[in-house]
Amino acid sequence: MNIIEQADRRLWRKGFVHAPLRSAVRNLFFFSGLLFLVGLVVLPWFPPLFWSGVMAVLSFWNFYTLALFIQQTLPASIPEEDRNGSSRARIVKKGLLLRTQLRLFITGFFVYIALVVFQASPAALAAGLSSAIVIIPVSLIFRY
Repeated sequence: MNIIEQADRRLWRKGFVHAPLRSAVRNLFFFSGLLFLVGLVVLPWFPPLFWSGVMAVLSFWNFYTLALFIQQTLPASIPEEDRNGSSRARIVKKGLLLRTQLRLFITGFFVYIALVVFQASPAALAAGLSSAIVIIPVSLIFRY
């Protein structure tokens, strides 16, 4: 069994039952992990690559938790007693808002620490945070 199958199996057990979403999460995980490890190796010579890797891992974490929450919260069908879906929608909106704000706060905290304390390159941080914007559409379009 190769590493892609192992990652898919682990993501399936975590709750990623939809294949396109699972492949997007898997590809983003591998990209961000590889970028972080390469950045760690070349840290003494090229620190911006390390900071891009750190922010790519943070971007992966944001997407992973958001996708997992949405999959676990939204039912496959609307319950019989809630035909309009209004009570389920309220629960989802409140939980999503709270989780999104918490993730935004944590991301902002790490970006602030990287910029102020470690004097990281803003361009490197932006490149790492935007890795999900590139990897997810590519994964969904080509489905590999």
